[in-house]
Parts: sequence; C-alpha cells; structure tokens
Amino acid sequence: MPPLPPFETDTQCPPPGRYLLTWDDVRDSLVLSEAFNKSATRPALWKELEVHRAMTECLTGSVSRMWLAGSFVSGKLHPSDVDVTYLLEADVYRAIPEGGDVEDLDNLMDREWCIRNGMRIDAYVLSLPATVDFRDLGVTGAMTPEDAEVFQLLGLYDEIWRRCREGNGRRRGYVEVSP
Repeated sequence: MPPLPPFETDTQCPPPGRYLLTWDDVRDSLVLSEAFNKSATRPALWKELEVHRAMTECLTGSVSRMWLAGSFVSGKLHPSDVDVTYLLEADVYRAIPEGGDVEDLDNLMDREWCIRNGMRIDAYVLSLPATVDFRDLGVTGAMTPEDAEVFQLLGLYDEIWRRCREGNGRRRGYVEVSP
C-alpha cells in the first residue's frame, strides 16, 4: 500500500482524504518513523491501541476496518490520545450479544472508562452497510432498510475526521486501517 503522504505544513495533518494503510504501515509511519523517534507518548499510545483493538475484536468477533484520526495521525510529536472508529460488518454488528458483552463494548467506547483503565483512546463503533452490491443502492427496495441510517452515520464520522480542530474550513486526512 502507498505510504501516508507527508503532513501539510499549515495543519501538520495529512492532506485531505482517507489513506488506506495496513496495521504495520500505521505503526511504521506514526510510531517507528524517524520523525517520531523522540516521542514521549506514541509508543505507549500504540500499545494502548493494540490492547483496545484486541479487546474490541474479542467482544465483537471481528473488526473489518478502522479509521484513525486526530493528533495521533498528525505531525504532533507527543499526541495525547488516539481517535479510532471501528467499522464492523453489518451481520457482526447485529450479532453482538445482549448483556455483558454490550456493556463491555459500551465501556470500551467510553473515553472516561478507557482513561480510568489506562487507555488514552477515544473510540466509536459503527456498522458497515448490509447492502454489499453497489448497484443495489439506486434500486428502490434493494437497499436494506437499516442502511440509510448506516450511510448517514458513516458520512457523519467521515466529515468529523476530515475537519481540523482549529476550523476555518480547513480539512485534513485520516487513515483507514485494513487489518
């Protein structure tokens, strides 16, 4: 996969867009690269993200993709946390059992709970669309009923991750991890 492009000088973020990287690419680009070898936080944040991801996968069965954004996906030498959205296949999302697993997953997606448990992770979990054939999206009745809301949420989070905190209409890129 192509590497993460250089950060823009005015935002210290990747240029606007979503960049597909492997898990190892993310580690190599945002933790182990020469630019970050003096970071006081990146190695520990990476370990916390690894634990958080493993816990999420344990509770859900699998994670299809992840979106990473925020200061961790920037030129900031000492980011304070990792912003992550876990994307689950629709059948996996719907199959999350009621009871303890749902409560545990809710805890993993609660920033304050994560901090209390030694993980500086700001996490969200979203379903991917159940409609897999792109041609079905424009056919009345072919898209599953839940998919309209799924697409709206995916669009909302895509928009959130592309915005710069400082505002002024500036945009940034973020990373999609294909595990």
